Amino acid sequence: MKKVSIIMATYQTEQENLKIAIDSILNQTYENIELILVCDGDHEEYERMKQIEQENKNKMKVLLNETNKGLPYSLNKAIKQSTGEYIARLDSDDICMKNRIEKQVQFLEENPEVAVCGTNAMLFGKQEGIKKNYFITQEQIKIQLLYMATLIHPTVMIRKTVLEEYPYNEEFICSQDFELWSRIIEKYPIAIIPIVGIKYRIHDGQISIQRKQKQAELSKKVIYENSKKITGKYEEKICKTMYVLGMREKLTRQNYKEISKNIDYIIEQNHTYEPKELKKVLYNRFFTLMLMNRIIPLNINAVKKCLKGYNFKYIMEKLIRC
Repeated sequence: MKKVSIIMATYQTEQENLKIAIDSILNQTYENIELILVCDGDHEEYERMKQIEQENKNKMKVLLNETNKGLPYSLNKAIKQSTGEYIARLDSDDICMKNRIEKQVQFLEENPEVAVCGTNAMLFGKQEGIKKNYFITQEQIKIQLLYMATLIHPTVMIRKTVLEEYPYNEEFICSQDFELWSRIIEKYPIAIIPIVGIKYRIHDGQISIQRKQKQAELSKKVIYENSKKITGKYEEKICKTMYVLGMREKLTRQNYKEISKNIDYIIEQNHTYEPKELKKVLYNRFFTLMLMNRIIPLNINAVKKCLKGYNFKYIMEKLIRC
């Protein structure tokens, strides 16, 4: 038995990228690990991976889906075959920082109440930079999960007992992480460690680019379900607002006044979240989207309202990027 099982699924991943990803796991500073790799319907890839498994018998197990089943099915399969107390994720073309597993194990050992912990990520490939979250308190994460996944899926480490209670929903071929965190957060704390845990490859072959329509459909389903948590019932204008904040629909010069009013309504009607944190997270997101889409309110009071309670470092970084 191992302390940590890293689960990964692959389907026709570029061979060199897959080898780099595997090496980044097998060469971690934390050694009490195993890699569970699921080849999702590519039999030739499976045979190549079995050769690597032979070279790393104590640290690697390769499984095969006879046909392409998708990521959530493959991850659930890997979890069932795992022996670790903790389950870590990595995508087949990303790269683990050398001490990532060590840092996450240390965090979960020191914080036994936390079910899931993620990290920041360094982007490379078609986009560069650091992908990180400035809101990392438990309440802020719960609020962000109303409209976005918050955690970077391939950075997470999760207690296996939690995944046995909350397996991946195999109906969500896309956005399965968003759907999963939205369920887990209702019972268990989720955390983000402010370190760079992986190098996250950006390329045209990613599922978010290949299946944009399906991902939008499933993300909308999660967002609309999450929106009920604010008032305890379905309200179209709340769902629409969260859909815009989640960038599933663009904030424009035509709709930003409506969204602003809806945010005020959400804050007034809220009986679930800490009021100050709700204001901070929603106004921050709204103002960030205004900057990204170059929308300048003509009313100075609207500007003041949006600025109130902001993380100014975050805003300045967004301004620079614009």
